[in-house]
Amino acid sequence: MTASSHTRPVVWIVDDSPLDAQRARQVLEGDYVVEVFGDGSSMLERMAVHAPPDVLVLDWLMPGVSGIEVCRFLRGGAAQSQLAILLLTMQTQTAQIVEGLEAGANDYLVKPYADPELRARVDALVRWNGLLDRAQKAEARVRELLQYAPDPLISIDFENRITFANREAQRMLGEPADTLKGRSFNDVLPGVSVEQLIDAARSARPLPDLEVGDQIFSPSVRSLPSRDQSGLTVALRDVTARRQRETRRLDFYSIIAHDLRSPLGTMLMRTDLLLRGRRGVLSAEVIGELRKMETHMRSLVALINDFLEFARMEEAAQKMARERVDLAALIGETVDDFRPLLDNAHQELHVQVAGAHPIVMGDRRRLQQVLTNLIANAIKFTPAGGRIVVRADCPGPLCEVWVEDNGMGIAEDILPTLFQRYTRAPSGTRDAGGTGLGLLIVREIVEAHNGTVGVDSAPGKGSRFWFRLPAAEVHQIDLQRMRLPAP
Repeated sequence: MTASSHTRPVVWIVDDSPLDAQRARQVLEGDYVVEVFGDGSSMLERMAVHAPPDVLVLDWLMPGVSGIEVCRFLRGGAAQSQLAILLLTMQTQTAQIVEGLEAGANDYLVKPYADPELRARVDALVRWNGLLDRAQKAEARVRELLQYAPDPLISIDFENRITFANREAQRMLGEPADTLKGRSFNDVLPGVSVEQLIDAARSARPLPDLEVGDQIFSPSVRSLPSRDQSGLTVALRDVTARRQRETRRLDFYSIIAHDLRSPLGTMLMRTDLLLRGRRGVLSAEVIGELRKMETHMRSLVALINDFLEFARMEEAAQKMARERVDLAALIGETVDDFRPLLDNAHQELHVQVAGAHPIVMGDRRRLQQVLTNLIANAIKFTPAGGRIVVRADCPGPLCEVWVEDNGMGIAEDILPTLFQRYTRAPSGTRDAGGTGLGLLIVREIVEAHNGTVGVDSAPGKGSRFWFRLPAAEVHQIDLQRMRLPAP
C-alpha cells in the first residue's frame, strides 16, 4: 500500500544537493505530492512510520548512506518490493548501470538530465505502479473466488510443490492449507504424475480418476498466471455418483451380454456337432444352411462383444494405465498371435521398425487391442497370397505405426466415415463380417492416448491404416521449462 491514498500520487526525492532537489521538485510538483529529503537516513526514518511513496527518486552518491545502499536495503524486505525507484546517477558505464538495476532500481536517469525526461520517467513508473496494483488486486480477487469454489483446487509450482489449496481441497484431504503448502503434489495425490499433468495441460485430454477415501474425483488441469508463478492448477470434480451410475450401467450391459452369449454358445456347439456328422449324415443343402446359420451366430457374438467393449470405453478412458510401452515388442507379440491365421490364408506379414525401438507412454493392453483390430482388418480384406506390412517409426516427437495391405482398397467417399460408429468397408469376394465398431474402438483408444488415427487408401491399391502417439520422451518435460498460454 503506497501513499497514493491522496488525490495525487506521492513522490519522494532523496538528494544531498539542495539545488538538484529543488529543481526536481519544481518539475514534478505540478502533478504530484512531492517531499524532499537531504539524505537516505532521514528518508528511511520517515518510511518507518509513514506509508511509502508511489515513486522514490533516489540519488546514487550521497554522504553517509548512499542511494544504492538505500535501494538494496529496501529491496531486502518484501514489504517494499512494489515501491518504484528511479536512481539518479552520474555513472555512465554499463557495469555501473547494471549494478544499480541489480540493486533493485526500476529505472535510472543520468545527471545532468533534461526536465521533460525526469517527468516522463516518473510518469512511466507511476503508471507501472498503478498497473501492478490493479493486477495484484485482480489476483487477490481471483484467489478469493478460487478459495470458495465448489470444487477442490490445488496449485503447484515448477518444482511440483503445492502453493495453494482452497477450502474444498483442504476438506477433501483432511488437512489445513499450511500443512499442505510446500508438499509434493504426488505425495498428497499419488494417483497422477506430473508428466500426466503437463500432458493434460497441453492437450486438454482427460486425466484418470482419483480416489480419495470413498470419493472419486475427475481431475482437470489449467495453467493460471499469478504473481508467484504457480505452474499448474488442478481442479477436482466429484464424480462419485456419476461413476456409480456408469458402473451399474456397465454391469447391466454385462448381464445382457452374458445372457445372450450363453444360448448362442450352446447353439454354436450344437451346430458344430451337426456339421461334424455326430447326428447322422446330412445333405449338402442342409450343411450349407447350417454353415450360414453358424456364420450369422458368430457375427452376432462378435456384435455383442464389440458392443460390450464399446460400452466399457468411457470407463476405460478414466482408468487408462500409463507405462512405458515398447511398440516394436508389442507389434511382435501381436503378429505372433496371427501366424496361424496368416498361414491358413497364405498371406505374408512383415514387420519393419526404423531406428531405435519406439517407446510411448500408454496402456499396453489397450494399445495391443488397437494393433489387433488393425491387423485383423488387414487380413480380412487382403486376398489369399497377399502381403501385409506393419511399420513403426519415431522420426520426431510422435511415434507412428502403419498397417498396410495390398487388398482391394477403399473408395474415397467411404474413407471419412470409417472411424465413425457402425461403418465398415465394403466386402470383396469374401464376407467382410464385423460390426462396424472395431475402428471406432481403435479411434477411442488412440485419442485417449492423445494420439491421432487415419487411413490412406484407393480402390485397387490397398489400404494403409495408421496411428500416431506422443513419444515417451515428450512426457519427460521439466515443469520449470514448460510455458503454457493462459486459458
